[in-house]
Amino acid sequence: MKVKGLFLVSLLVIVQIAWSGFRAESELSKLMRTMANDMKRVRVKVQNGDKIPAFYKKYNRIHTAKPSVESKKGEHYTEYANVFLAQVDRFSIAEVSNQKLEYNNLVKTCIRCHETYCPGPISMLKKLQLP
Repeated sequence: MKVKGLFLVSLLVIVQIAWSGFRAESELSKLMRTMANDMKRVRVKVQNGDKIPAFYKKYNRIHTAKPSVESKKGEHYTEYANVFLAQVDRFSIAEVSNQKLEYNNLVKTCIRCHETYCPGPISMLKKLQLP
């Protein structure tokens, strides 16, 4: 019985190690998670009418960050990325009175891209929108 238990534990460890190799997060995925977390924090500032700090230039890496599969970027990815970065700029300089509008426009640019590429995060992105 001990040998069988040890075998099962060993097998579980091997499967877990192998599976973690398949789930390695790409540069693009990590950047997108960072963006989502930033948007959650910024959402609170917009709701409170606080001034938004200088907005994130690290997002420029959206053009160079490697996806898990290069073909997932597709032919229109660069256009979507450019629209996103332009909206980041509009949001970052928006007057407090326009922050909510520009914030929601920013979230919508994310949703539009994800409707074409990687639809998984869409429900999370919709929750970021402000009423």
